[in-house]
Amino acid sequence: MAVFLNPDKVRNEYGLEIKEKIIPDGNKNKPNRRLTSGKPEWVTVHNTDRVITAAGTTQSEQYARATFNGNMGGVSVHYYIDDSDCWQLLREDEMGYHAADGYWGKGNCTSLAVEIVMDGSGKDHDKAAEARGALLAAILLHRHGLGIERLTTHHRWSGKFCPAYILPHWTAFRGEVQKNLDRLSGNGDVDGDAAITAADARLALRAAVGLETLSPLAFAAADKDGDGKVTASDARAIIRTAAGKEESE
Repeated sequence: MAVFLNPDKVRNEYGLEIKEKIIPDGNKNKPNRRLTSGKPEWVTVHNTDRVITAAGTTQSEQYARATFNGNMGGVSVHYYIDDSDCWQLLREDEMGYHAADGYWGKGNCTSLAVEIVMDGSGKDHDKAAEARGALLAAILLHRHGLGIERLTTHHRWSGKFCPAYILPHWTAFRGEVQKNLDRLSGNGDVDGDAAITAADARLALRAAVGLETLSPLAFAAADKDGDGKVTASDARAIIRTAAGKEESE
């Protein structure tokens, strides 16, 4: 009977639950080295295939467990994410073995690995995994002050056709990450339709007076001034953006 991983910590970032089980320092199944600059310079997207899972667990937990226990042939990645679960195995300041470009390769030494578990079927679980992966990639870029130009693929580092299920529509995936990144930066797109309109300002104002509960990502989009609150001032800034006017305080 499989013994599943127990996370050491569970956190919620913009509605995405992330379970942490960091591979201990000194273990042979990770490089035990910091990223070259001590912080990520890239976010690298991978695909890994869905597999048959044990009863009572998820795709991401099963991959995370195999990686944590050293059963993945030396591979170590920062994140696994699927349609319902997400696990972190490496700190964001340490390198992994994921880019297949060598111990000193730029992919391994400078980037965070996001493994999105898919099967290319286009079914609901695949779409959900990809959407969640796009949100996680945006969160990582935003946290480390990186722009969309720092989102890349496994293919960039080694030539492998990976992420195999996303590469054929990489431009569209990149667009979804950019949309999430813009919302995380408080661009005013509260309803997530990629347009900033009076409807967004109305949602922000309703949230400001307690008549609307926003999702974490919508809240970030509504918080135009970045003060951790949604107020009438934010709603006013959004309506001015919608009207094509610059906010002047």
